[in-house]
Amino acid sequence: MRLNARIAAPAILLLLSAVLAVPAPAAETTATVSVRDSGVSTHVARYECTPGHMIETRSFNIESGVRRYSFGYSGCVDPSHGDERPSSEGNFGMPTPTRCNYYAAGFLGIIINGKDAIRHRVIGMQTLETGERGCFQALFAHPDATVGVRLLMYPDGNHVLSHIQWIPREGATINSVTVKLITYPSYFTTFNNRVGDRHCMTPRTDQQQVSRLDLVAGEDTSLLFYDTVFDVARGEGEGPCGVVIGQDGFTGGHVDIAAYPVLSYLDFDPAAGQAKMAFYDFSGMTNAEAMEYFAQHGRADLERLVATDFRPEPVQKLTFADFEAQMNELLAGAADDGEALRPKTLQLIADVKTHSHSSAAGDWEAEAKLAKLLIDSEEMLWKLKVFALLNRE
Repeated sequence: MRLNARIAAPAILLLLSAVLAVPAPAAETTATVSVRDSGVSTHVARYECTPGHMIETRSFNIESGVRRYSFGYSGCVDPSHGDERPSSEGNFGMPTPTRCNYYAAGFLGIIINGKDAIRHRVIGMQTLETGERGCFQALFAHPDATVGVRLLMYPDGNHVLSHIQWIPREGATINSVTVKLITYPSYFTTFNNRVGDRHCMTPRTDQQQVSRLDLVAGEDTSLLFYDTVFDVARGEGEGPCGVVIGQDGFTGGHVDIAAYPVLSYLDFDPAAGQAKMAFYDFSGMTNAEAMEYFAQHGRADLERLVATDFRPEPVQKLTFADFEAQMNELLAGAADDGEALRPKTLQLIADVKTHSHSSAAGDWEAEAKLAKLLIDSEEMLWKLKVFALLNRE
């Protein structure tokens, strides 16, 4: 490095550090999405499993500026269960916005070959994105597949988009995939000794309790769960809830419209390897307002759901060949000043290559690690850029 450049280098690096520490200027749209992870907690079983067993819990809150959703996990980790994680009222619930609608204790099941993936060992849970989008994922060790769930919100969004993926284990065959949804539309009727009037409305039909609604792929793109007795317009209940169903791989299913829970069974082609849907809690809205929302926005929301790339943004933007070429070029340009960063840079290139290869094969755990690597490497990248700039002749 030339003398004047060497004198200037510390000042430039100090300025760089200050720049990296200052938040970026507000964009034209200031709405962002936050994700809050409670971390893992444990407690002795109260009702979830055998007295004395340990229960593992974790929650994620995701907020768009318009609505906040929370998701809670619960499972018994006693060694006697092996890889199963029983929890009497369910494993994966939605306590917010309301404890009814999508059931707070457990609303989601992913049933593969007759066994619920969410009732099995957790491989990992983590936040993937905050800011322009908010997203977190959970991975489960089903006996026949690695199963992942990603839940995502956009700024100012009123619903949560979900992407479910299943990858068969070596030697396993997946014969059936059903997503089960447990809802108590607007109110816990039986628990409170009240009688309601449950309905499930699709773009094709509207069916009342007590009955079974058989779903038609290609036509039943959304389900609205509501109760005509417990309607906010009447001063009763919390409001309806609903789901928009991505049609790729969707083969049908049915909804059991009972007087208390409404149970939906959404069937998917095992060969599809994935399913997409969006969850809506219309708490505070009347039945008519929720119906109007789906009539006006259901189709556009479905199109956005299908088009959404759930990969973290840094992964979406990555082309490994370009990344490797850029890092090697910066190392060369940084000359002697970059030598201290060479080992870390070469290790970063190797790790990005490994995780990008696994990510391309659908490994969500590797994809999460890759996103973190790329985010954590930004400061080192800028240092190399400064050194390369200072060494230009």
